[in-house]
Amino acid sequence: MLDAYKVESLLSEVFEMEGLSYHIITSRAKTIESVKGKVSKDKYDKPKEQIQDFSGIRIITYVEDEITKICEVIEKSFQIDLANSSNKSDDLGIDKVGYKSVHYIASLDKSRLKLPEYKQYEGKCFEIQIRTILQHAWAEIEHDKNYKFTGKLPPDIGRRFKILSGVLEMADREFNNISNEIDLISKGTLESTQKGDFNIPISSTTLTQFLSTKFPSIEKSGYKLIPDTDGIVIGEMERFGLNTLEDFNNIIPNDFDETFISAIDEDVYEFGLVRRLLIINDHHKYFTQANTQKFDVWSPTANDQKEYGFFKHYGIDWDDIEQNFNVKICDDES
Repeated sequence: MLDAYKVESLLSEVFEMEGLSYHIITSRAKTIESVKGKVSKDKYDKPKEQIQDFSGIRIITYVEDEITKICEVIEKSFQIDLANSSNKSDDLGIDKVGYKSVHYIASLDKSRLKLPEYKQYEGKCFEIQIRTILQHAWAEIEHDKNYKFTGKLPPDIGRRFKILSGVLEMADREFNNISNEIDLISKGTLESTQKGDFNIPISSTTLTQFLSTKFPSIEKSGYKLIPDTDGIVIGEMERFGLNTLEDFNNIIPNDFDETFISAIDEDVYEFGLVRRLLIINDHHKYFTQANTQKFDVWSPTANDQKEYGFFKHYGIDWDDIEQNFNVKICDDES
């Protein structure tokens, strides 16, 4: 039997190299009781050869388009037993709803079996299931409740399950469409900003793309630009009076990129970068209008000469800010 955890780790590495997005990968090895249950159904006359899912890996994605990309990588990375693999969506046909998932029966390909650590797994199969979060939720609920009704639900409840499956399928499709539209916005922002067109409304998506395009030196210096997933700084920008990327671009000093890079020595949060720009542009407006929620505001520690030098370069005195504005100052950037 192939170690399920080893396949899980292998898939994680492959997906990371390919830059694929997904929610989670889990693995399991069939229990002795489960195997005995399969054998007892008289479906197998040679269980060791015919049962192909002693090891199982489940990949949960966020949206349906991720399944397509993951399938392409799996088919490229493993030997697939197409005769025993299936797409449950295709099995449903056009007039039914229900369980949806892609199932592969796979084994390691010849190139990987040449490696000493994998040679022992020659001829060993494993199952890979791929489904979205919503498909997974429906399948798990139906499986659990079916089990409690000894494999068959009362007709009325069974019908309601099928209807719910249809609703979740529609929701899955809409999540996928929204995800694609966000990607299009990001692509459009990239193309526009590269042309110097910043007349684009500020949102989490457009801000992230703008910052990565405007300050490529951050990544070139080996640091990551970490998105503001909560959108807090978007609200601060709006209260500051910035509605478009053009508005934001106009307050960025010409020497900011160089000065900022010289002051950092770790990954950068978007809200830390944006707040610096708002503060050095008009610290009075920032602390009286933009920061109305009184979020903790980072300030340089006494020993952080790089940061003090950065703000001093733009005429900012942190002692004056603490004395004149009713804000809570903390030692760590927030």
